[in-house]
Amino acid sequence: MSDLTPELIADIEEALLGDWDDDVMAVVRQGYVAGALTAYAWRDGGAHIPTDTENGGAL
Repeated sequence: MSDLTPELIADIEEALLGDWDDDVMAVVRQGYVAGALTAYAWRDGGAHIPTDTENGGAL
């Protein structure tokens, strides 16, 4: 996969402005890395993964 262009990065940031925290945006801004979002989700021993009872049971 090719590197992200400055235009694409700007479009992503404009579309998501204020919606995601800086840690998530750092994952979005980096080039493709297999498992990056999974690793982010499971950081801190999975403390950030919703339980089955959160959000109405939907993950």
